[in-house]
Amino acid sequence: MAKSKKFIMIKEYKQMMYLENLHKKNTIDLDKYFKYSGKIEVGKKFKEPKGDYVYKHRIIINNDMSKYKF
Repeated sequence: MAKSKKFIMIKEYKQMMYLENLHKKNTIDLDKYFKYSGKIEVGKKFKEPKGDYVYKHRIIINNDMSKYKF
């Protein structure tokens, strides 16, 4: 009984590996497919980001809280 379970598990593993390789071969990963242009889509056109769309880098704020007493 234990041998048959092992054979079934090995058979399923081989089938899973075959299907993974087939999937990798037949699909395109679009995460790195297109070159990053830095433009964003506004309406139906691509434009350079301006105004509210520009990413503002974080600003370090030094708050001196020593003047307050709890």
